[in-house]
Amino acid sequence: MKDRSIAVIKASWPYLLTLIIGLYLAEILAGAVMALSRYKLTFADHMPTVLKQLVLHPWHYYNLYLGQKNPVLIIVSIAVVLYTIYFALKRNSKHKAWETADTETHGSATWGDLKELSDHYFSITAKDLTTAFNRSTTTEILEALTKQETQSKADK
Repeated sequence: MKDRSIAVIKASWPYLLTLIIGLYLAEILAGAVMALSRYKLTFADHMPTVLKQLVLHPWHYYNLYLGQKNPVLIIVSIAVVLYTIYFALKRNSKHKAWETADTETHGSATWGDLKELSDHYFSITAKDLTTAFNRSTTTEILEALTKQETQSKADK
């Protein structure tokens, strides 16, 4: 039981970390939008103070904006949660796609038989092979090879 809970924690900590960081950034974004709407043209003067407060007290401001039903915070938070769920499900489905049953393959790979291999990789005909060979070699080389072959037969 203890090993199982440790395995679950190890498997889920990246998603939890992604969720926490995403919600933290959502709080900072919502606070920046709120500061922009409040200070308008003097936003640049107040921005360091606003960001400092948002960074140092994220839980306080997240709860404050959530209590105020801030649409920026709500929309971005929902997007972060959905992204984290999507990321977790996508990664889990990729992992399961690589699991195999009793076959000696990985994923969807299978062993091909001779016909599949020859149909797929060896589809060149003998005539095409001869033509390609003749184009790639010069006649002098072919004549020298033929002459050498006849000499070696005569020597035997």
